[in-house]
Amino acid sequence: MSFLVVPPEVQQVIIDELLRSEDLKARAEQDGAEQVEPIIIYRDLINWSCLHSYFRNLLAPHIFKTVKLVNDEKSGASLDAVARSPHCVHVENLHFFGSAPDKVKDEEADRKKRDRWAFPLEKSHVERPDSEKSDDEHSDGEHSDCEQSASLVHNGIFPRSVDGLLSNLQRFPSLESLSIRFDHCCLDNDDWGDLVEDETPVLEAEAQSPWRALMTLVYSALSRNKTTHVKHLDIRQLTRKEVSTFGCAALHAFLGHLEQFTLSIHGEILGMAGYDLEYYSNRIGEYSAMMRNLDKCFFDHLAHVTILSLKAPEEGPLGPLGSVEYNYSSLALRAGHMPLLKTLHLEYVFASRELIDFLVYHKDTLEEVTLRNCYASVDDICRGTRWSKLFKSLWSAHPTKLRRFELARDKADPHFENKGFLLDEEEETIQTLLQDAGNIIFLYANIYYKRGELVFNGKETWRAFLEQKDQRYWRRLMKLVDRNAMKVIEG
Repeated sequence: MSFLVVPPEVQQVIIDELLRSEDLKARAEQDGAEQVEPIIIYRDLINWSCLHSYFRNLLAPHIFKTVKLVNDEKSGASLDAVARSPHCVHVENLHFFGSAPDKVKDEEADRKKRDRWAFPLEKSHVERPDSEKSDDEHSDGEHSDCEQSASLVHNGIFPRSVDGLLSNLQRFPSLESLSIRFDHCCLDNDDWGDLVEDETPVLEAEAQSPWRALMTLVYSALSRNKTTHVKHLDIRQLTRKEVSTFGCAALHAFLGHLEQFTLSIHGEILGMAGYDLEYYSNRIGEYSAMMRNLDKCFFDHLAHVTILSLKAPEEGPLGPLGSVEYNYSSLALRAGHMPLLKTLHLEYVFASRELIDFLVYHKDTLEEVTLRNCYASVDDICRGTRWSKLFKSLWSAHPTKLRRFELARDKADPHFENKGFLLDEEEETIQTLLQDAGNIIFLYANIYYKRGELVFNGKETWRAFLEQKDQRYWRRLMKLVDRNAMKVIEG
């Protein structure tokens, strides 16, 4: 049966389904790829593939392009079957989602449960067939330093089939993108995270908590990939809890092969029972500590990355480098990180001296910069930086390849229209300036020191708009960016 003898109306239905699946996938990724279920997107295509071997072969590259793996036996066995089949060459994107049992409140029940699912790490448990072993296991048979950091393997929450897939991604020859996400239901709303863990408590927590152990074992498995085609790692909703594997040299070596790195941070609002009080992520000691260590965990090791996306949450914006006592979580990007960087996307990050140094350092490599939901601050406590300072510094550095610089925001602040503090003549001047579509309102905000909450600074925003200093340096920078873009167009 050839495609030519299939009735035209059937051909059109198949083509429409292919186009629809790609459109659904693209829109889902824009709206929040963490929620994408490939099986839903490709369900109709799978149904078509069951009709005939011809349709199976025709649709296989689309059905297997994006696959999902969870930490259970069924999922591991299913994807293992794909890895052993000819369809393994079609897998380009792998989404891993990890979940583990919540903590048990009763100590005796907790002890019995741990006895049932936990046992010491033994080589016999992780031994796999040669076809499933990673390169370093073939070479010396020893566990990496990352694997040794986990003192327990948790039976049932990280099956051998899943470990075998994540530790040997080379089984998918066309795999380019890997995303990692964990269920955060185990984050205790009563855990205020004020006591920052050092190495020993982290290891103890990973030995006792299945959720903490799972995170360690997943990244330990990744570290055993000596050779891989993966160019893009997407870590979604990184929690404030430390992972011992983040300090391992083998994982750092894995990061060193990446060309694109995406990191989104999990934000929280914690409430205390019986009190009318809410604390935001920046008020949590563990959160600030984790954000300060992002360079040691990731950024220091991304030598070949050309595309970086860092998405902080609205509950915990990053930068500027201020006092932890006043609930500012510093931005861990430094001049010298990612020397080949071409594209930068930041969300909920403050303009800061650290960001300026980072941008200026990459003046000869950066091509595109997007700052989404980002703010400047004039808070002396946090060494705040005005937008004009950032624009002037980058413009003065004469970036040679920068052809796109975008400021974007998803929603207007509810207090944005409040101008009650302005004089009547100032209000009139603002209305006149707003008639020019080229005039941009550059946003200012602070972190509320008691709760760690992001607070829009309307007074400073409108004062800066009246002064127009931010606008002047923005226009200078945009002229330079436009010239660079024209050079690219003209060849």
